[in-house]
Amino acid sequence: MTAKAIKTLVSKYVAKVGHRFLFSGPMSECLSCRFRHACLGNLEAGVVYEVVQTYNIVNKCPVLGEVVTVDVKPAEIDVALDPRAAIEGMVTTYRHIDCRTQCNLSELCRSPWIKDGSKVKVVSVEGRIPCKAGKNLTRVKVVVLPQRS
Repeated sequence: MTAKAIKTLVSKYVAKVGHRFLFSGPMSECLSCRFRHACLGNLEAGVVYEVVQTYNIVNKCPVLGEVVTVDVKPAEIDVALDPRAAIEGMVTTYRHIDCRTQCNLSELCRSPWIKDGSKVKVVSVEGRIPCKAGKNLTRVKVVVLPQRS
């Protein structure tokens, strides 16, 4: 899945290719800002974005200070899913996997990027996970879909 890049503005401190952020919606100060449409116009609340290109265009922001124009795209996030939901192109509800076993793959089971109950789309299936707790899990890349109110 190749998403079209979205132009937006981010703080100069995070305007680096590869930086990820969760857009949770505009702050009240943003609603009257002259850059509102350029900054927030195409971002969707609840989606994790990744900076894919930066430009040498700097503006002043009353909230963030200096902001830089960047291109972002919805970030692909590695997670663990039940194999029945691990189908490329499938839209499913992401659920944190409950586990008390210590392992180095726990971030796949409880992604800090994705709120439990969010809708995600499977972008690619990466393969079976060697789960120490014996759970049947598959590693996939997903993108978080926009929250609908």
